[in-house]
Amino acid sequence: MRGRWSLLALVAVLMICAAFAQTSQGHAMLRDAGLYKMPATYTELAFTNSGDLPVAPTAKEKIPVSFSIHNVSGSSSAYRWSIAVTGNGKAQGKTAGTVGVPAQGKATVTKTVTAACGNAPRLDVVVRLASPAESIDFWVTCPAGIPTATATKG
Repeated sequence: MRGRWSLLALVAVLMICAAFAQTSQGHAMLRDAGLYKMPATYTELAFTNSGDLPVAPTAKEKIPVSFSIHNVSGSSSAYRWSIAVTGNGKAQGKTAGTVGVPAQGKATVTKTVTAACGNAPRLDVVVRLASPAESIDFWVTCPAGIPTATATKG
């Protein structure tokens, strides 16, 4: 009978320790002891629907751009983003902004940038985050004769 109570007491103590280890104070103790590592934090930048990226400027030479930012961390972050368009190595248009993303949350940014093909056969549309430094891009094919213009908010 005594052995059974000892086993039950041991199981109860282990359960209490396991429950404490799940709290922030338990994480701190385990981290200080070198037994717990904080989960990885990162930012995910992606086009909202990569299968629908434009292959050529739409009517009125506008390029729709939609991307999402996924904040995989324990705290909210404000992300500075920009969309730059280049053709033949020259800047053709740009727009920028800031978006707040909660911890473990996502935000979607949708903008329209005016095409500026000039005599470029194609444009490179680049979405960048300032910090962390990340970027994604795609190409659009220019029809001949589109005049140079500037970026617009959409």
